[in-house]
Amino acid sequence: MLLHLRPPRAPVPRGAACYHGLVVRRIALAAALLALLPLPSPAAGGAEALARKVEERHRGLSDMTARFVQRYRSGLIGQDVVERGTMSLKRPGRMLWEYRDPERKTFVSDGDTCWFYVPADRQVIVRRQAGDRGVALDLLSGRLDLLGRFEAGIETTAAGRERLRLVPRQPDPDVAAVYLDVDAAGRILAIEILDTQENRSLFRFENVRENVGLPDSLFRFEVPKGVEVVTG
Repeated sequence: MLLHLRPPRAPVPRGAACYHGLVVRRIALAAALLALLPLPSPAAGGAEALARKVEERHRGLSDMTARFVQRYRSGLIGQDVVERGTMSLKRPGRMLWEYRDPERKTFVSDGDTCWFYVPADRQVIVRRQAGDRGVALDLLSGRLDLLGRFEAGIETTAAGRERLRLVPRQPDPDVAAVYLDVDAAGRILAIEILDTQENRSLFRFENVRENVGLPDSLFRFEVPKGVEVVTG
């Protein structure tokens, strides 16, 4: 009978064996840690790309005009108010909102001072802050560093439409979130602003005209005679 003898295995030096085991353990630990890290979300990447596209698209505008529908919903009483009119803006910070329905009102800013005039009340409110209209102006004129100020995401509405969601990176006393409906070219079609009191302002734009050469005089306001001026 022939016996097949296995050649003796060469002894592994004790130090080499310890080093090999240490390397294996470190690789296993690194793999476990990597598994715990969040993977980049394709949706997040798409949202950031869309935010850049919107910013670049609107930063290229010198001025614009549009018809708008504004829907305001109170978070406290849950009541909707719908208004319509025309809007004009010009970089760097001028805007004019002419409300026509259901009540005539004018909101105009020369980039520094804002005037809000309601003819029926015979009163003009003068202030520095533009509120929701100021946020809309910043977005439409491309003045904001979107990804510097907001975390971007994509969400699907109840109607199955995707829109860009922007949440402030730092706590904002006025804005909890902003939602943008945009077209394939990065043009903003609608802006919805949710404030910290759960109030919502939705602006929808149509018949948009861009770079039409609006005069600076359009954004100057002369207080009518006999009208009360209130500083707010």
